[in-house]
Amino acid sequence: MPRKTPAPAALPARQPRSLQTRERILSATEALLTEGDAELITIEQIAERAHVSVGAIYKRFEGKASLLPLVLERVQVQQFDRLEAHLAEPHWHGIGLAGRIDGLLALFARSQTQQRSLIRALVIGHWQSPDRSANDARASGTMTLIHAWLAECLGEIRHPTPGLALSLGLYTTLQTLQTAILMERVPAELGIPRFTAEMSRLFRAYLGLDTTNG
Repeated sequence: MPRKTPAPAALPARQPRSLQTRERILSATEALLTEGDAELITIEQIAERAHVSVGAIYKRFEGKASLLPLVLERVQVQQFDRLEAHLAEPHWHGIGLAGRIDGLLALFARSQTQQRSLIRALVIGHWQSPDRSANDARASGTMTLIHAWLAECLGEIRHPTPGLALSLGLYTTLQTLQTAILMERVPAELGIPRFTAEMSRLFRAYLGLDTTNG
């Protein structure tokens, strides 16, 4: 019987180091997007911030445009985790739909304001991407989470079709608020806090809720 050739010794795994490099590149891109205009960011700047070579970036990514969907994925996951934890906080127990809407929009407006440059770049990059399915699915998951949380108070809605009204009102309000903040279209005489409060008032009025407060 012929002798079996011994299996070659396993080479040291390089995957963890490669993943760490990839993570540094994405973190560096996210940081630069937070600080400035996406159009002005170069691969050289990303490489310098990530402490890697330009070649290391091109070994893993086609270019700057291919980084944006991946950074968007990171941000979406982080935002979802923070939002999920926020909505699960005990202090929401016993708070009605009007209070939840006010709290949600205030939180949303703060996050959009604090990360305006980053989110604006990612939103633009998302719409320019040829494949948006994965990011769309994550965004849909976030909306589903918010809708389910607000729907715990569905019985308070006085609109003839409560579920539809909640869906349309939520989508329209968040889209309007995000666009106004990211594109800096909030009327100067209002400012973001008052504009957010007025958007909340409109949402609550559409649902047939009390608008005397807020």
